Amino acid sequence: MEREIILEVRNVTKTFGSTIALTGANLKVERGAIHSLVGRNGAGKSTLVNVISGVIEADDGTIHYEGTDVTAMSLRERQVLGIRLVTQHASIVPDLDVAENISMGLWTKNKLRLVDWKRMYEKAGEVLEEFGLSINPRKLVRNLTPVEKRKLNIIRALFGGGKFIILDEPTTSLSSEDRDNLFYFVRSQAEKGITFILISHYLEEILRVSNEITVVRDGIVSANMGGIDTHDKLASLIAGENVELVRRDPGKNPAADVLLKCEGVSAAFLQPADTKVHKGEIVGYVGFPGSGAREMCCLLYGLNPKHSGVIRIDGKPVEIKNVGDALKNGICYIPNDRHTDGIVGIMPIDENIGLSNIRSKLKGFFGFLNLKKERDIALRMVETLKIKTPSVRTLVNKLSGGNQQKVVLAKMLSCDPRLFILDEPTVGIDIKSREEILGLIKELTNGGMSVIYLTNDYGELLRIADRVVIFNRGHIVGDMDNVGLTPERVIEIRDGENFLSADNDNKKEMAV
Repeated sequence: MEREIILEVRNVTKTFGSTIALTGANLKVERGAIHSLVGRNGAGKSTLVNVISGVIEADDGTIHYEGTDVTAMSLRERQVLGIRLVTQHASIVPDLDVAENISMGLWTKNKLRLVDWKRMYEKAGEVLEEFGLSINPRKLVRNLTPVEKRKLNIIRALFGGGKFIILDEPTTSLSSEDRDNLFYFVRSQAEKGITFILISHYLEEILRVSNEITVVRDGIVSANMGGIDTHDKLASLIAGENVELVRRDPGKNPAADVLLKCEGVSAAFLQPADTKVHKGEIVGYVGFPGSGAREMCCLLYGLNPKHSGVIRIDGKPVEIKNVGDALKNGICYIPNDRHTDGIVGIMPIDENIGLSNIRSKLKGFFGFLNLKKERDIALRMVETLKIKTPSVRTLVNKLSGGNQQKVVLAKMLSCDPRLFILDEPTVGIDIKSREEILGLIKELTNGGMSVIYLTNDYGELLRIADRVVIFNRGHIVGDMDNVGLTPERVIEIRDGENFLSADNDNKKEMAV
């Protein structure tokens, strides 16, 4: 039985100067559906939902919502009708509590037209209970978990009368469990008749949660795609060409030589741990924030002070007290938040890449920078990583997300690392760029570079890792070759009371 059409976009066109963002876009969304929009960065997805929500105005075409032509309506008028856009970065105020965030702009007032604080907290509690979010309405938002913040953002939209919710990358930086938790919440609201448009680069979640999938490519919106049941099919439709998902070479054995060895190493949120990385090996790190996984990465890069233990490179003990020490020992780190820690958006590509080499390769006579060498390095990196840009002088904030991430990679690769630590390197980038980055990582390790790969996307991790190290509550609770592992098994070991310790010669179960 067909659902009622709640939204219809007809022949919408939008240009920005000489750039055509949308060309004759057509879209139908059914009431109560979870309808996914997929496409590469810059394909037109965000432009389409911004036109639907009223953030920007279409140049041509019409938008009909619940049978009404809303094309000429403002953002506020569309919100009143129930159309709400929930952006990737939660639009909540961290220093206000949960109830204040829910009620913002819709304050409960008394007879004197003042805020009725008692009733506001009571009403917020009722709303939270109604939507199944068990948190104290007086709790500061900054103290919520990431998934609670995303849910709160959706609840704000629903509390304000939202019936048609657009979710733009809602699961970025969430663990796989938090994603499941969030989508359970979304499904429960869809069953009550709330309609969702979902934008995401995570193909697995798209295939799992969507009632309908629409592909946007180069400003052209295709019809609803049927019969999409595999990553490969969806990836190829998004890219407009066959995309082969990168996988580790079967039977690959890393070199016997150990590049990095940690003996009893500890730091804040990290108990004394022993671990190692062989030359040419990709070691996957698994763990929630505060589990010790990211803390170990930061320790090895000199960002997290070591409390005890010994770090050895090629068997020799080294001291890594700061980033400079890490770079001298051939250790480079890609942070998980490229916008905050990875790039300077208002600087061009060559200067961003050059930042990591100011005191080494670019150091010229009398303290001046060798700008020619900076440009040469940038040109080489742009070619190697296939960064799409008209020039190395292009500002980084003008690039797509995938190309911005490639600039971050280029910064560190230009330092010729021996150990490359990658912290969520594919978050928020499109399928084509993601597979290009994974392919590059695989190629680098085949050339002898070692990689530590930290991600909460276990499916992606298990495609490329040679070995998996699992952290929980500051301890290493699992260390095993990637043989027959599944995301479910990884989660079981991470959350279990026993941990598996394994190497190529000896595999055994051990009690904590």
